[in-house]
Amino acid sequence: MKTGYHAVYSNSFFDGIDDAYKYGFDFVQFELGVSKFFLENLTTSDLKKIKMYAKDKNIEITFHSPGDNVSLFCDPPLIRKGILDECKLILEKANILNARHITFHAGIYSQFKKSGDKQDYSNLSYYEDILYENIKFLLSNCGDILICVENYLLNQTIRNVVKKLIDEKTPLFLTLDVAKMYNGIDIIQDDYNLFVEYKDYIREMHIHDRNKEYGSHQTVGTGTVDFKLFQKFYNEKVYVNFEVRPVELASLSKDNLIKIWERDDL
Repeated sequence: MKTGYHAVYSNSFFDGIDDAYKYGFDFVQFELGVSKFFLENLTTSDLKKIKMYAKDKNIEITFHSPGDNVSLFCDPPLIRKGILDECKLILEKANILNARHITFHAGIYSQFKKSGDKQDYSNLSYYEDILYENIKFLLSNCGDILICVENYLLNQTIRNVVKKLIDEKTPLFLTLDVAKMYNGIDIIQDDYNLFVEYKDYIREMHIHDRNKEYGSHQTVGTGTVDFKLFQKFYNEKVYVNFEVRPVELASLSKDNLIKIWERDDL
């Protein structure tokens, strides 16, 4: 089983790789929403040094794309071009690093409701087309990198596009975030059903707990996530990423999941 952790607080790519090695992980996932991990200023020579450093320590590299302030629904032409150009650059440099996959959030789009009405009167088919075209762009420029869409703020529009792309046999895959599968203490059934239907396309799981006091990204075993429920989604193609910070608590979460899943190969 391939396990890794989400590098946010590491001081550099080399430190992130060192921490993965020190705590017995197989891979490190660098967060591209953190400025110290921006790839723009890294030369091909820089990237090759990082790649060889990771190879020497037998640590694989994966990425999480910028997500909280970047949306794949973005449609103003110049801003959209900038986002896609950034994604293309990330993919080019991730290929030089021999990264295995990149996980994306689909993002959000403008919604316009009427007073006294819960109905969204946005042009949903238009936003479906935008997301479809933008993900197709990623897939056309991914090289050897696996493109994964995470279950973060999913809605019917996103689910429709994901289903369409997978059904069209494009190389799109999924990342299952176990804590984000909940709305409070309840499972988001439509999201859960999507991952049941497309279980064979899952390539990563994000493992963290959630509790009432601190929310998500908590140490496994300190919250309300039913980790046993998600064990069935694991197979040998799925990388298990502990999204718990700092890395010491990611390691503890790994130990706790071993006990919950009753496995000895984590």
